[in-house]
Amino acid sequence: MEFLNYLANNIPLFSICAVMLFIAFRNLRLRKKESIYFIVFTTILVFLSVVIEMEKFSQRNGYVALGTIFTALGYMFRPALLYIFILLANMDYKRTKSFYLTLFIPLIALAVVYLIPVIFMNVPNLKKLIFYYQYHADPTVHATFERGTFLNFTSHAVSLFYLAILVYVSTMRFHGKHRRDGVVLIICVIIIFVTVLTEVLAKRSDLLNIVCGICMMINYIFILSVNSSRDPLTNLYDRRTYYEDTSRYKNLVNGIIQIDMNGLKYVNDNYGHNSGDQALLIIGNTLENNVNKGEMCAYRLSGDEFLILMYQGKKEELEKTVNAIKEGMKGTNYSVAIGSYFIEKGEGITYEEAMKKAEERMYEDKADFYQVTGFDRRKQ
Repeated sequence: MEFLNYLANNIPLFSICAVMLFIAFRNLRLRKKESIYFIVFTTILVFLSVVIEMEKFSQRNGYVALGTIFTALGYMFRPALLYIFILLANMDYKRTKSFYLTLFIPLIALAVVYLIPVIFMNVPNLKKLIFYYQYHADPTVHATFERGTFLNFTSHAVSLFYLAILVYVSTMRFHGKHRRDGVVLIICVIIIFVTVLTEVLAKRSDLLNIVCGICMMINYIFILSVNSSRDPLTNLYDRRTYYEDTSRYKNLVNGIIQIDMNGLKYVNDNYGHNSGDQALLIIGNTLENNVNKGEMCAYRLSGDEFLILMYQGKKEELEKTVNAIKEGMKGTNYSVAIGSYFIEKGEGITYEEAMKKAEERMYEDKADFYQVTGFDRRKQ
C-alpha cells in the first residue's frame, strides 16, 4: 500500500522524467554533454521523490533517525538541481573549470552543514542548530519536523544564490538579436524563486523538485526548438534564421563580414567529404569563438559560405573580429577568404549594397590566395 501511494503521488513527476530520459537518450550521440546533464538531473529528481516519501514514512511511524537522514539528503540534493540548471544554461558560453568548481563549493558546504543533525542526532544543543524531529510518546501522534535556531535555511540560501547565477546567465542570453533564447530561462527562474519562497513560508520540502522537473523539461524542449534554427554541423545560425533576422533587423546592420573557405573542393576530392566537414566545423568554431555575441551573429549560409552581421556596433569591433578570425585560422590547416564592410553613419548605403561590397572584397582576398599559392581555382 505504501509503495502504491508513492507511485500515485509521483505520477506527474515520473511522467516528466520519462519524457526527459527519452529525449536525452535519443540525443545522446549528437549532444552528449547536454544529454548527460539531463540524465543526471532526472536521476536526482527520482532520488528526491524517494527521499520525500521516506521522510513522510518516518514521520508517520516515529522513526526519528531515519527521518533525520532523509531530510538531510533532501536539503543537500535539492540545490544540486539548480547547479545542473546552471551547467546547461552555460553550455553556449566558454567557462573555465575554476568557474564551475567555485559554484560547486556551496554544495560541499551544504553536505557539511547537514551532516551535523545526522552525526549529532542525540546531542540536543547541536542537533537543534539545523533541524530535528520531535518524537512523541503517544503512538497516535506523528513525529514532527522542527526547524533549528541557526543555519536552518542554509539550503534555501544556496538555492537563492544559484538562482541569482541563473539570472546572470539569463541576462547574457538577452544580448544581441536573439533575445528569445533567454526568455524561457527567465520564466523558469521566476517560477523556481516563487517555489523556494513558498517552501520557506509554508514549511514544505516537496515542491522544488517537481517544479524544477517541469521547468527543466520546458527548457529542454525550448533548447531543442532553438537548435532547429542552427546549422547541425557548425552550430552557427542557419540560412533560415539569416532570412528571419534580416527581415526584422536589416536596418540595424552596420557591419558585414563575408567568409568563404579556400579549397573546399580540393579537400573533398582528395581527402573525402568527412575531411571537408571537419574543415567546415573548424571554421565554424573559429567564428563562434571570435564574434562578439552582444553585437554580432554568425551564420552558415550554405556549403563553405559564412556570414557575420554586426548590429549597431563599432568599426573597431568589426576590424578586431576580422583580425581575430585570420589569426585563429593560422593555427589550422585551412584558410578562408574574408571581405568586410562597415556602414558609416550618414553614408546612405543600403544593406544590399554593403553586402555586395563585402562580397567583392572577399573575392579579391580569394583571388590573392590562389595567386600566392598557385592553385588553379577551377580545380579547387
